[in-house]
Amino acid sequence: PCRQNSLESYPVFILVLWLAGLYFNQVLASCLGLVYLYARHKYFWGYAEAADKRITGFKLSLGSSGLLVLLAALGVANRFLDEYLDFHVTKKLRHSS
Repeated sequence: PCRQNSLESYPVFILVLWLAGLYFNQVLASCLGLVYLYARHKYFWGYAEAADKRITGFKLSLGSSGLLVLLAALGVANRFLDEYLDFHVTKKLRHSS
């Protein structure tokens, strides 16, 4: 079950990592990607030892993948606004500070 779970979540992880890196920030996306991989490693070894030990890895992987989804969504939305509606979020944020 643990291996199947990893195989099912891997394509989504790769897609979201790519989108977050392309449209938001490569460094932040890669750091979150490393956190996700560490969390999956921790989940796998926790799953192999005892059911209770897998929870930390699961929560960490869920949190890091959730942040990647958020970054990807923000990046794609920013690109859409900039490209099609001529609304520059980053310029608006710089001028308002």
